[in-house]
Amino acid sequence: MTNSVLGSVLGELAKAKRQLEAEAKAIVQQIAHIDSVLVSAGKGGRRRGRKASAGKKRGGKRRISAAGRERIAAAQRKRWAKVRAAKKSKKG
Repeated sequence: MTNSVLGSVLGELAKAKRQLEAEAKAIVQQIAHIDSVLVSAGKGGRRRGRKASAGKKRGGKRRISAAGRERIAAAQRKRWAKVRAAKKSKKG
């Protein structure tokens, strides 16, 4: 390519870039306007992060019943007994 052709191509690319940037700016402004309308209407607009959980909210510390704790402890004792038995059978 000659310098004049290259210059022409670069000029067209620069012009296209400016047009796209102007369109992008207009789109961002339109989104901001829509967000402000939604916020003023009480609909919230764009949200970031997690959605609010549906249903009732859990309050306070979760507690487990004594029976539930005992079931968990028994299961853990059973798991450890299995590990010890496997270790013992390998030794002797």
